[in-house]
Amino acid sequence: MTSQTFDFNAFLDASKKAFAPAVKFNELSLAGFERIARQQLAFAGEVLDFSLQQLQLATSAKDFNELTSRQIELSTQFAEKATQRSQDLIKLSSEQQAQLTKWFDQTVSESTKAARKAA
Repeated sequence: MTSQTFDFNAFLDASKKAFAPAVKFNELSLAGFERIARQQLAFAGEVLDFSLQQLQLATSAKDFNELTSRQIELSTQFAEKATQRSQDLIKLSSEQQAQLTKWFDQTVSESTKAARKAA
């Protein structure tokens, strides 16, 4: 009886090939999460800034009419920033979806080719 030696390198190569799609998916997911987290962090800073400006207005306004007009002005500016942030999030989501769709199509294509080659 002859015993063949176990080819550990072939096992490692097969494992790398098998997990390559999952690794790529994780990379894409992490990149998307990081981009959205950065966007949300910037928005949180804008909310904090808006809150501080509102508090400052309450102490520095001379009368009620000035307070109201300056609050409206600050609120309008904040609403414009918030609208822009939401549009940026939609854009980021669309880009992430496109990347994941491209990855999925590529992975399915490669898997199909490998299955046909093995058959």
